[in-house]
Amino acid sequence: MPSRCVNNLGGKVLLINATPDEANEYVRKHCREYYEMPPDFVFKDVRVLLKFPMLVGLQVRRQKVLLPCMKRCSGLGTMLYEVAVKEADLDFIRNTLAKAPE
Repeated sequence: MPSRCVNNLGGKVLLINATPDEANEYVRKHCREYYEMPPDFVFKDVRVLLKFPMLVGLQVRRQKVLLPCMKRCSGLGTMLYEVAVKEADLDFIRNTLAKAPE
């Protein structure tokens, strides 16, 4: 069963207590490639908690993913994490999610 704790992915917090629109705009500004991620999407065995679909961004050369989420335990609203990934993780997102319109 997938974990619900995004802390299990490691990474760095880029935004905290942001609005969903602020997180999506950050992804658009900092990523050339981004996809629409539905609530409860499972990535690297972690169920990503969201209220509605948001953008997940790929930074291919840096091998990073910008991943939005909500943390039930903190009550801090929408957060955006930068998570180190492998090529297989990038391919998983590309093959599983729909590319978001620009």
